[in-house]
Amino acid sequence: MVSLVRPAELDDASAIARVHVATWRSAYHGLLPDDFLASLSETHYEERWRRTLGDSSARIYVAENVDGVVGFASGGPERAGESGYAGELYAIYVLEDAQARGHGRRLVQAVVGGLREVGLEDMIVWVLRDNTAARGFYERLGGVYVRSQPITIGSAELEEVSYGWKSLSDVRY
Repeated sequence: MVSLVRPAELDDASAIARVHVATWRSAYHGLLPDDFLASLSETHYEERWRRTLGDSSARIYVAENVDGVVGFASGGPERAGESGYAGELYAIYVLEDAQARGHGRRLVQAVVGGLREVGLEDMIVWVLRDNTAARGFYERLGGVYVRSQPITIGSAELEEVSYGWKSLSDVRY
């Protein structure tokens, strides 16, 4: 199935919200409380994505196929003051039935291009420790484990780990 990765536009907010909620519910089932996942609202996320798309230093991309938007990714300047990394992959989500088709790699490639456009030369990403599928994805891309830290999502106290690339040239697609 042919896909396209392109910069997100304001009109993509609804589709990004749909993907965001659906992927959280599938990727984090069993990791986050069911009531938290059930409470996620496409309307809430659409409003949030409209604001982000309209006024942001983030670079945001969508992956599309004949069915429409099936994934998105965003990145920009590192947000938490992590030593040694100026760029960050903020988020990347691909619908479960569209995974393993190259969308994720192409989305990361687009974010890396966006980071380079704003003069960033490295990148870090945070992922839930128990999200083994995502961790494997970042490891296949050449990400090197950096560190872990606690995180609270809803009522769940979890641990997240970071992977980094000291040079964007080290990202393996």
